[in-house]
Amino acid sequence: MEKNTGADELNYVEGMRLKSYKREFDFSYACGVFPVCELYDAMRPAIRKIIVTESGLENGGVVKLRENASAAGIPFEVDDRTVARIYPKGNVYAVGVFEKKETLPGKNTDHVVLVNPSDMGNMGTIMRTAVAFGIGDLCVVRPCCDVFDPKTVRASMGAVFRLRVKTFDSFEEYFDYCGGEKNRDYFPFMLDGKPLAKRPAGAVGKPFSLIFGNEAAGLPESFKNVGNPVRIMHSGNVDSLNLPVAAAIGIYTFAGGKY
Repeated sequence: MEKNTGADELNYVEGMRLKSYKREFDFSYACGVFPVCELYDAMRPAIRKIIVTESGLENGGVVKLRENASAAGIPFEVDDRTVARIYPKGNVYAVGVFEKKETLPGKNTDHVVLVNPSDMGNMGTIMRTAVAFGIGDLCVVRPCCDVFDPKTVRASMGAVFRLRVKTFDSFEEYFDYCGGEKNRDYFPFMLDGKPLAKRPAGAVGKPFSLIFGNEAAGLPESFKNVGNPVRIMHSGNVDSLNLPVAAAIGIYTFAGGKY
């Protein structure tokens, strides 16, 4: 399976030349040894190919990836030019090409819900935080940044592969999918919500959804009528917390008690 493509050959997957990522692709890239290792550990069947650089062949992680790819029958190639074309910033030894696939969230599990997030770095950081504290479902409401963009994947350090991720066309679609408020508690994080000092009693014994808005605008006023709006209390020296910090505090407050 291992091949050095040489300077004049092009790397293809199912007839498509591998190049810089576009949202319309049905595949994406995990860039960096650690994210590719996470991809292998968590979503091995989704891997179409692993490509590494010549200079990375002595890296311990790349050596392990080569061994794993050989054992699993995953195409493994050494091709500096393709890696540079996929990730022009450089400084990565490995790229994993994987099939994009969204998965519906569990109806009886806890969710993080991002409404119209626009920054891939923020989204990746929130993914990693959710996984760290045992929340396995991320629900995203359009319009939004791309959950499978290589920048999101890299910011998550591969945590995206340990989540069920689903994009919904509207919050109403998500709300209806979950069955409304009958079997779930919803907690929109808003500047005028009730102070959040500890995990609310209503979140015990019932699945919950932690809902966060766009980085610039937050949640629309309509979310005042959804579930139990809450606010993270802080000094008046800043108007608000940035999204990844607010999400981290919220996730830890609701889910961190088990650790």
